[in-house]
Amino acid sequence: MRSRFGDILLLVLANLLWGSTDVVGKFAIEEMSPEALAWTRFTIAFLAFLPVLYVRRAEIPRTVKGLLPFVALGASAFFINFVLHYHGLSLAPASHATALRVSESLAIVFFSALILKERIGKLTIVGLAMGITGVVMVLNVDVKNLSLFASGYRLGDLLIICGIIIEAQYTVFGKKVLVKTRPFTATALACGFGWIMLTVCYGPGIAQEFSRGLPSAAAFASCAYLGLIATVIAFWIYYRVLAKRESNRVGISIMVQPVVGIPLAALVLREPITKGFILGSIFIAVGVYLALGGNLNGASTNMKPVKGNGS
Repeated sequence: MRSRFGDILLLVLANLLWGSTDVVGKFAIEEMSPEALAWTRFTIAFLAFLPVLYVRRAEIPRTVKGLLPFVALGASAFFINFVLHYHGLSLAPASHATALRVSESLAIVFFSALILKERIGKLTIVGLAMGITGVVMVLNVDVKNLSLFASGYRLGDLLIICGIIIEAQYTVFGKKVLVKTRPFTATALACGFGWIMLTVCYGPGIAQEFSRGLPSAAAFASCAYLGLIATVIAFWIYYRVLAKRESNRVGISIMVQPVVGIPLAALVLREPITKGFILGSIFIAVGVYLALGGNLNGASTNMKPVKGNGS
């Protein structure tokens, strides 16, 4: 019971940190391109990871086959996802970006059942359904205007959703990686390969952008928060719990983020809070309790424990 409660607290903490990231990112993206924001964020994170990777260099696979899973994790969580997400964030309100993250829970549940063959409990399904209902309320979706994905914030929403579906693979495939690799090492390697891909694809353009003028200290401070707090700490916490628990149940915790991010967007960015948000937040909270609190009580039955001290 103590272990389960501690894991729930860790997941809530990670998602509280992530819930603030779209508001922070909105500040930086006013001065930086989406690619430059992603590259700067993960440059800072990778630099923080490097000392640990050096100490744990014996854990790094020596073969291409051994490194490929981390390349896939880097592409899904630190490269493709964030390029799409920040492009979407440049068009859509921060509150939308945060609320739409709940759709990742649906993708994680689906892929966990399909790929990992995890059993999806009834409470998980009920909680997920309530969380998705809450997000629809939060977004105040106008079903008559769903065809407007061609431009504006609707296009931003679509880009964010595409990025979220890709990021779901980070949880699902990460579960297999964590059988043999400790959470912090796995997170560091994934971040490193994501940073390499960003540098190869966008490095020259980012260098040209910065040569025309560096972003302000506030923008760099935003990147530092995103890199150190939201990446190094939050991603490590998430993988630490994922190493012990089923991916579909861990993924449900993502539904906490809108309850933090949307009020923060209203307070800082003056984005409006509707009655739908309040009611939707209640649905999200109840959904998290049912799916996470009631079910996060055991590890995946087909996974062996990770060797080491769990860090």
